[in-house]
Amino acid sequence: MKGKNNKQKDSRRTAWIHIRLTPAEASKINERFRKTPYKDLSTYLRNVLLNKPVTTIARNRSFDDFIQEMILLRNELSAIGSNLNQMAKKMNSYATTPSVKLLMESYKLVKENVDTKIDGIKTRLNQFSDKWLQESSVVEASKER
Repeated sequence: MKGKNNKQKDSRRTAWIHIRLTPAEASKINERFRKTPYKDLSTYLRNVLLNKPVTTIARNRSFDDFIQEMILLRNELSAIGSNLNQMAKKMNSYATTPSVKLLMESYKLVKENVDTKIDGIKTRLNQFSDKWLQESSVVEASKER
């Protein structure tokens, strides 16, 4: 038991190193840190200072743009779907009244809006896929040289 406790005491990080940086140096370090999967700056700096391998993440800007666009489109479609569900529920509850005709007209307008959004999604997906194909062909061409 004594050996285990001594080992735990030796492995705790109790020593501090303090350094001063210019704002430009701090910015550069933080920029490099943000490109890693590490959750805290201490772990990243410890690995750099002890010459341990540091994993960096290469971000694909067009993929990030695609994800942003898909999130916006998903939210819009979700709102439209909610409207459609509300309209369908009302139409079912008032199926025998004359106001159903008015609801049907509203439903048609919402349906046209949904179709427009779906066409927009298809257009954006085609644009992103064309961009990715161009980028990947440029990367492949540069690797062949």
